Amino acid sequence: MVVLRKKLFREIQSNKGVYFACILVIIIGLLSYTSMSIVLENLERAQSKFYETTHFADGFIKVTGYPESQVKKLAQFGGIDHGEGRIVKDARLFEEKSDSNRSLRLVSMSFETPPELNQIQLFSGRFPVDSSLEILVDPKFFAANGLSLGDNLTLILEGKRSTFTVVGTAQSPEFIYALRSAQDLYPDPETFGIAYLPHNSLKTLVKESGQVNDIVFSLEPNAKFEDVKELLETELKPYGLQGVFPRKDQTSHAILEEELSSLRSMAQALPMVFLAVSSIILYTMLRRLIEQQRGNIGTLKAFGFTNQEIVLHYLSYPLLIGGVGGLLGGLAGIALSYPLTALYEEFFALPGLESTFSLKYLFLGIALSLGFSLLSGMKGSLDILRLDPAEAMRPAAPGSAKKTPLEKLPGLWRSFTSQTQMGIRNVFRAPVRSAFTVVGMAVVFSLMSVSWSMENMMDKLTTFQFQQIQTYDVKISLNSPVTSRSLQYSLAHEPGITRLEPLLEVPATLQNQWHKKEVPLLGISQDSTLYHVLDQKGNKIPLPDDGVILSERLAHLLQVKVGDSIQVKSPYRREFIAEQDQTLMVRGIIPQYVGLNAFMEIGALQDFLQQGEIATSMLIGMNEEDVSALKSKYRDASQVGSIESAKESLEKIEEMMGSYGFTIYFLAVLAGIAGFALIYNSSIISLSERQRELASLRVLGMTPKEVLKVITSEQWLLTLLGICLGIPLSFALSEAMGQSMSSDLFTIPTGVPLSALMGAVVGTALSVWFAQTRAHRKIVAMPFVEVLATKE
Repeated sequence: MVVLRKKLFREIQSNKGVYFACILVIIIGLLSYTSMSIVLENLERAQSKFYETTHFADGFIKVTGYPESQVKKLAQFGGIDHGEGRIVKDARLFEEKSDSNRSLRLVSMSFETPPELNQIQLFSGRFPVDSSLEILVDPKFFAANGLSLGDNLTLILEGKRSTFTVVGTAQSPEFIYALRSAQDLYPDPETFGIAYLPHNSLKTLVKESGQVNDIVFSLEPNAKFEDVKELLETELKPYGLQGVFPRKDQTSHAILEEELSSLRSMAQALPMVFLAVSSIILYTMLRRLIEQQRGNIGTLKAFGFTNQEIVLHYLSYPLLIGGVGGLLGGLAGIALSYPLTALYEEFFALPGLESTFSLKYLFLGIALSLGFSLLSGMKGSLDILRLDPAEAMRPAAPGSAKKTPLEKLPGLWRSFTSQTQMGIRNVFRAPVRSAFTVVGMAVVFSLMSVSWSMENMMDKLTTFQFQQIQTYDVKISLNSPVTSRSLQYSLAHEPGITRLEPLLEVPATLQNQWHKKEVPLLGISQDSTLYHVLDQKGNKIPLPDDGVILSERLAHLLQVKVGDSIQVKSPYRREFIAEQDQTLMVRGIIPQYVGLNAFMEIGALQDFLQQGEIATSMLIGMNEEDVSALKSKYRDASQVGSIESAKESLEKIEEMMGSYGFTIYFLAVLAGIAGFALIYNSSIISLSERQRELASLRVLGMTPKEVLKVITSEQWLLTLLGICLGIPLSFALSEAMGQSMSSDLFTIPTGVPLSALMGAVVGTALSVWFAQTRAHRKIVAMPFVEVLATKE
């Protein structure tokens, strides 16, 4: 066995480039698997621990106002274990000579007797004194705004200014991913945060004294949320019920779960792609090695080496490569998990989120690499068993020769040079190996094209939404519905305003059989120029006055198509009768990339709600230089909930999206490395198999570049076939990615634009070209006289 071990290391040394390329692809696969798996485990561990220690609620209720004294009585309903009420209000920060849109969501709670549900974790400072104007803020808002303990913040709450003292920082499980509204894609701690203050203090500052507008509850073991929800809807309807939803639909939790699901899918799928490519390389390499050493195998058998010893020797090639690649990839993945975990800390305020060295995933990564390597080497190695010593010591019988498909086209075939013809023939002489290479190149091409198409996806999430759909300059959202005419009259004479359009946005439950979804239902003016409802081609479509338009994802979740009828309920609907369901017909299905909405003509929605001509927001078209003055004037208005500048929102989202640029280039580079390894391996195999043939061409007077053309013509043909196969594979991969990553917050656009396909073609071609430059060096250094002098 010592002889075979020396033979192993000698041959690896002589072809170290091929083995290094294969190890590099394995490292990439294990790097992604280990790092993503560790980050996923870190997130799940931190989430589980934080939820458990803070007793995260099972259900959430939003109402206009419910008597505080009756909250405890909700536990009398079957299925509810415990219920707690609080006041939740948004307040803007008052800043002299500033039109910034910074705001805090105020959450009341008792600090003398801490709540049983949704407890907070204190990070610094102390808890506020009961009945004082002291607050705790979330750590990210505290850090982003450069606050210090003891700082005073003046807040505008329901049109009145109140000054609060920051006495500490704390985090709640329901605001791990804190968003101001559904239109925001990412948390922005510089402009929005969460604050916690004594319940007695907040209830003296709001008009609903003695009432709560937010209720959380826990369920009894084995209780069903849907049964509890029906009881609560009946009880709370007179109190302005806005929604009853389970933990799975709570915004922060739902986004975190979507991210965990997406990360889980990526950790399973992406490594398999690179390990599959490495398996292709190992398989073709081992088959070539065994074919070349057929005579050596026969000699070893003749000298008494058993089949088991010889098979183990040839299996040791992929096992050694897989072991080295697995170890290095695992260690690199563990190292990468630290900055990746830190990156997630920027988005998710999850206490206890930290990365540690994981022996578990190091060993799992090595085992995964060894498994793929063993499978790739098994078939080629086991072929040795079928060889008798005498048979193995003779050269293999030449394969049958026949014309290639291209040779059956005389006109086309004669247009090729002789070197190109030799390369094309070699493709068809080894159909299995060529097929593996084509599949590998298709995978590489699809990875590149999808990575480049991510830029187009991000552009649709921003440009399409803010430049084609939401074309307003300012949106004023109200705390409660008002008459649309009075709202327009109040704003009509403000300087710089060129267009006013009321918007009615109400919570609604849409149901088709057992498929149910709670979404915002938007009422838009039929002649709106500030908010457009667009079809797949970007054309504006009319809003129906007798039905509803759904986004594509919402229609998919409800399993409906155009012409179907769905049940629609809204807590804003007057004369609500629980036993009767209002149905509306689906009149259209449109793409929507930000949010999850249903749309109606505003008059039709007002008729449906039976509340008169009401509106919840006003869309404004105005001169950019007058926006600041408008925000300053109305920031103290008691009815105004928020004032959103479309330009500021777009800039914020574009800044956040810029972080995806690294991901785009990173995936493209990884795919390019895999493509280089695949083609380089193919080049070296062709060179080693055809040394005498290529050496003969050199002796006959061909230059190294002319000889290289024999190899390159073969590879360009395989690459072309790989690209042709990779184009439909790219669309399939994009569709799968879109389905797995889409959520209620945003929908990933599918499809691969021409620019992404062209970028992938260029990237693939560069990988092939770089691999061919390495092959050219080997041809230049080839001792062709010695090769021809060697006996067969």
